[in-house]
Amino acid sequence: MNLLELTKGYITKEVGLSISILTEASASDVQVALLGALPGLIGGTMNTASTSTGVYQLIGLMNLNNENYVLNNLPEILGDPIKSKDFIANGLSMLPMLLDVDLKAVIESISASSGLKASSVSNILSISAPIVISVIAKQVKEKSIEPLKLTTLLVGQKEYIHKYLPKDLTAVWDFKGLEDLNKSLQRNPLSEHQLENKPVSATTKIIYLVLALLLIGAAVWGFKKLNKEEETIVVEDFPIDSSGIKVKTKGAVEKNPGQLVTINLPKEITLEIPENGTEAKLINFIQDSSAVVDKNYWIDFDRINFQPNLAELDEDSESQIENISKIMRAYPMVNIKIGGYTDNTGDATTNLMLSKSRADVVKKGIARNDIKITRIQSEGYGIEHPIAPNDTEEGRAQNRRIAINVTRK
Repeated sequence: MNLLELTKGYITKEVGLSISILTEASASDVQVALLGALPGLIGGTMNTASTSTGVYQLIGLMNLNNENYVLNNLPEILGDPIKSKDFIANGLSMLPMLLDVDLKAVIESISASSGLKASSVSNILSISAPIVISVIAKQVKEKSIEPLKLTTLLVGQKEYIHKYLPKDLTAVWDFKGLEDLNKSLQRNPLSEHQLENKPVSATTKIIYLVLALLLIGAAVWGFKKLNKEEETIVVEDFPIDSSGIKVKTKGAVEKNPGQLVTINLPKEITLEIPENGTEAKLINFIQDSSAVVDKNYWIDFDRINFQPNLAELDEDSESQIENISKIMRAYPMVNIKIGGYTDNTGDATTNLMLSKSRADVVKKGIARNDIKITRIQSEGYGIEHPIAPNDTEEGRAQNRRIAINVTRK
């Protein structure tokens, strides 16, 4: 069974024209972009299914998906202004799960091959994601989806996907993990399988399903414009008075974190950081024995940048992510929480989902630097807790932010 060909069968001329209108791209450019988007999404799904965690996330997503409605009504959905907005928002919320940290690489690859700008490619991926998930779900869903049935179907796509996957993405995915997991499921189809060498508990499975429910449910209620200019999170903390309480100041927020200084930390870790930047504030709080852990005390990141309307960090953000990881390595007793916030532009529920996705991306970025994921929490607050008025662009820019809270030291 060739999932790629099955998916292409649902992209009729009428559907292609609707995608062209929704993305404001020519039909020919959309066609080229889809040649990369569909294999990219199927390949991303295969890569996600390379772990037990990913398999159960996909199962939760597909069990909540109404694939018959999607596949039987595509022209109507994409031709209706309200339904299409909800459809794109739903697809946008799926992308972090299906493509995870490879989302940027997929967008750049498709953008390079099609000549479309990244925001248009993001739209096309968002439209294509529910279609791909629906096609896969239709092949494996009866009353419920069994992990073995899903992985077996996806393993069988390797030949087709490698043939049509953009060349720079073939180096990203080899699907060996998927093949290994499939073999493990064949040996023990009814047992609980290993996740990082530990059994996946029933409670954990429920958590994955709930996450999938939130992923879909939150997005279908709203849609945020996908063609905004790049959002840059560059917000300083409010000054802290002698009582430790943040004090709001009037006027422009100072965005200069000061000159670079060298800081020596435990475990022979050395950082070169701005003297008044996020890292310095975090270190000062950790080292100050009189500063107690407070769930309401947050330090804003000052050098975090995201791709427009995506939970995707740009390259300039990696140095600050790495610095936070080094600080946590120097202080192994420290646990943290990452909070995501948006301005009040667009739908509140969609903003909440975007803020959560962005906080999750920062959390994963820190964990990738050999920091245990159990030491890091993440939460999205959307439009809640603004630190500036939302009636000016400057104020909205301040409210679009990522912050860090120390939960143990």
